[in-house]
Amino acid sequence: MSRWLAIALLSLCAGLAQAATFRVDDSASQVLDNDVQMKWDDAVPGQHARQTVSGALTVLVRLDLSPWQGRQGRVYMTLPASPSGPILTQWTTRGRLLPGALRAGERALVYAGPLPAGLLEDTVRLNLQADGQRLSRAEQLHFSFEVDLDTP
Repeated sequence: MSRWLAIALLSLCAGLAQAATFRVDDSASQVLDNDVQMKWDDAVPGQHARQTVSGALTVLVRLDLSPWQGRQGRVYMTLPASPSGPILTQWTTRGRLLPGALRAGERALVYAGPLPAGLLEDTVRLNLQADGQRLSRAEQLHFSFEVDLDTP
């Protein structure tokens, strides 16, 4: 019985090895408000005050999925780890992409299904939150997108 289990696990692992991840061209995306003004979440400092700052921005996301059109896959938004500490991002969309949340250093699912020809477009409203004590200067965030293709 354990021999069949081992063969089944090897078959599963072989199938997983065929899945591929690719970076998605999002160069047509447009940030509508480049300079995000971060504000303290608690206006009055004190022992029980949160030491976090928050800000928001809107992005017209345009993902070129044409290299994989007609395939099934999952698209993820990524954000590299930040030198100023943890950053939490939450977002809403107008419907083509999934709303969600992610922490710097992670990735989050924003689309699953058949990959369309051309651009996958949506308006995304991002809410950012960071540790106000560690955020000492302006910092650029480098969101990107990846697609995981399902095996044919």
